[in-house]
Amino acid sequence: MKRRDFLHAASVPAAAATASAAAGTGAAQETSEGTATGNSTGTPTGNSTGTSTGTGTAMSGSGGPTETVTVGPGGSLVFSPGTDEPLQIAPGTTVEFVWESDNHNIVVDSQPEDAGWEGYETIENTGFTYEHTFETLGTYEYYCAPHESAGMVGTIEVVENPDAGGGGGGGEKELHSFGVPIHAHWVGAATILGIIVTIIFTFYVLKYGESAHTGTGRNS
Repeated sequence: MKRRDFLHAASVPAAAATASAAAGTGAAQETSEGTATGNSTGTPTGNSTGTSTGTGTAMSGSGGPTETVTVGPGGSLVFSPGTDEPLQIAPGTTVEFVWESDNHNIVVDSQPEDAGWEGYETIENTGFTYEHTFETLGTYEYYCAPHESAGMVGTIEVVENPDAGGGGGGGEKELHSFGVPIHAHWVGAATILGIIVTIIFTFYVLKYGESAHTGTGRNS
């Protein structure tokens, strides 16, 4: 056999071995990539679903205003606001209930006829949040089942104009809110002036207050 034919015959098995190795490497890479893709896709989906369910804070997407009610602030058995005074909100407002102590829930006691608020009756602990968007006008009353006898009740009033006064916006009102344009420096100046006038008047009465026919023993 000639030297050239011998070299050609030897190179054929080597090339076949090289091609086989390359094919095996490609298959291994394809298998690895497929596994990585499956893990990457599956893991975020599972985490995302678990987080949304566990916290109970799915966004309503209403785009309206938001108010917060604290559930058991500082361990006290109240809803704040809601227990001491009603929370007044406009239609379309989302109320977020935030648990700040343990073993509380929200049970709906009464609500407007057309409303469909179901509350949140599962007992939850510190750090849990729940929200609901109120659309129907009227009064919503609710309570915490484990602590209703201790006075842990709340009220939400959905009104057209919550800024007009009443629950959630109560308290003392300034005079200017009634249309009286009074400024603090004018009140202070008037007070000082009144004191000065009073002192002068008292001095005048004490010094000159006697009749002209008395005090000197002389008649005019």
